[in-house]
Amino acid sequence: MGKKYLFSEDTSGRVREVKVDPKHLDKQLREERAAGRTPTVLDEDDRIRFGLIANNLRND
Repeated sequence: MGKKYLFSEDTSGRVREVKVDPKHLDKQLREERAAGRTPTVLDEDDRIRFGLIANNLRND
């Protein structure tokens, strides 16, 4: 199992990366949702893919 990355988007559209505690990921997701934010969990490969897509969108 690879490293996981947790991103949290607030209602204004701002995204921040949250440090992942692998033993308590479910709890972290619940807390983010309870705070009104939208959590997204990515593995290393997905994170790279999303980064490349974001770069392509910025350059277009």
